[in-house]
Amino acid sequence: MRMEMSNNPITAVREAVDQALRVRGSRDFVDRRAYEAFLQNLVAKRNQSRAVRFTPEKEALRPLPAAKLALCKEVCTTVSRFSTIQVLGNTYSVPSRLLGTRVLVRVRAETLEGYVGTMRTFTLPRLLGKQQHRITISSGRWCVSPVPLPPTVTAMSSFRPRSSGKRTTT
Repeated sequence: MRMEMSNNPITAVREAVDQALRVRGSRDFVDRRAYEAFLQNLVAKRNQSRAVRFTPEKEALRPLPAAKLALCKEVCTTVSRFSTIQVLGNTYSVPSRLLGTRVLVRVRAETLEGYVGTMRTFTLPRLLGKQQHRITISSGRWCVSPVPLPPTVTAMSSFRPRSSGKRTTT
């Protein structure tokens, strides 16, 4: 029998259930209700050892707020000429087609969602802290390849050599 402590609460409960089933001698139950009663009894026994420490903490707890917490924070910002936005002290790059556009950014726990009107135009991973930046170059090129220009008219482009032969005087 293993006697080791786990830092993961789920693993600790799983190991406690396994150990209690071994002590019981059988993993078979009459029905699901009997198994659920067995689990409830096991959890109640495990919680009894923690009840003495939990009582003072329980008294210090305040009631939960009546209103629900917001799922996200909304920030309005304008896309700069560098195709970036500033949100909560951090800089993020966004698609260049949004230059100069006002976007509504919903700041969630792990992501930022950008909206123009009602359409979501981008989703970015959120940076934690301040004065950080996430700049991405979507095309992988630093510049656009040059477009071939039409031939230009120069002074020499209209030059034509004279026809062969000597000049004659009449």
